[in-house]
Amino acid sequence: MKIIKQKKAIISLLIVSLLALYGFAPVARNANAVGTISDAKDLITDSDLGQTADHTFTFTTATTKEIGDYWDIDFSAKNFAGIATGSIVCAYGAAGMTEQVIGTSTVRCLATAQFAATSTQVTITGVTNPTTAADIAIPSYHYNSGGTAKERVTVYISIIEDILMTATVESSLTFNIIGTSTAGVVGGVPCSNTSTATNTPFGTLTVGATSTVCQTLTVVTNAQDGYTVTVEQDHELLSDSGADINSFKDSVTGSGSSTVAQAWTSPLNALDAYHTYGHMGLYSDDTDLDTLSGGLNFDNSGTDTYFAGLSSTTPMLVLAHDGPTGDTQNSGRANILYQVEIGSLQEAGDYQSTLTYICTPTF
Repeated sequence: MKIIKQKKAIISLLIVSLLALYGFAPVARNANAVGTISDAKDLITDSDLGQTADHTFTFTTATTKEIGDYWDIDFSAKNFAGIATGSIVCAYGAAGMTEQVIGTSTVRCLATAQFAATSTQVTITGVTNPTTAADIAIPSYHYNSGGTAKERVTVYISIIEDILMTATVESSLTFNIIGTSTAGVVGGVPCSNTSTATNTPFGTLTVGATSTVCQTLTVVTNAQDGYTVTVEQDHELLSDSGADINSFKDSVTGSGSSTVAQAWTSPLNALDAYHTYGHMGLYSDDTDLDTLSGGLNFDNSGTDTYFAGLSSTTPMLVLAHDGPTGDTQNSGRANILYQVEIGSLQEAGDYQSTLTYICTPTF
């Protein structure tokens, strides 16, 4: 009696150990047991709620598929939609397999030829995911022609909300105006006077000789669509008595005054034609300007230094780029040359005007 109790205790201990290891007590195999498919997975193209996705079932079978055998992949009660209207390809589209939909949610692959045990695949397109997040079990069975299960497997997929990834890059802009010395040369023309960021003095003008002054502009920005820099003049160079030095070329509409860039010419200096006594124009060495809307061809395609006259009503484009830029010539840097020349009839006096640069980034 004592020995029997000891045997019972040992058996109980073994059962407890199996439960601890596996979570269940294994069932003894028998001739009618259903085989287990291996290496099974369902790869979906989109796991977001309510989105349309394609499913690719891949698995390895352990038994031969005879004629009349069929595979069922069961989407029923999983809240998927579109099973019956999507396309289905069984076993890599191999001949001898017929694709069917049973009801509205079970995909069936029917063997019309014999297939040896192998790795295989079933692709189902156009399936609409459930609208609620869930980990979903999708069972698959291999039946013989009589409807008896020969193999089975259950795969899991997770339907979840997409993860919104965010980042912020702060907008940035640095615009500088830099003076130049008399050692400077812009567009092949020497800068004959020293300038600062806020002062462009031509000095005392000599009849029949040009006087020049230069500035360098730089822009550093991460603006997606780049930026423009324009310059405008509040009025033409005016003296205390009201005399003026006009815009290049002789301030005649259609021949200058910010409409056309052209080679420098001396003022006409015609008696009683006051606008011909002297003129001032500018040049920018930003070679991109001739390809931009509103830009002037200051470099005449690289062959000459061309000038244009300022207008008190229309800002002139002198530097621009169509994307983010650093301090680099023709994208974030340009040199501006201002040039003046007078004839013998230009009235005496002290002349001045105000220039305004406007840098406009587009983020």
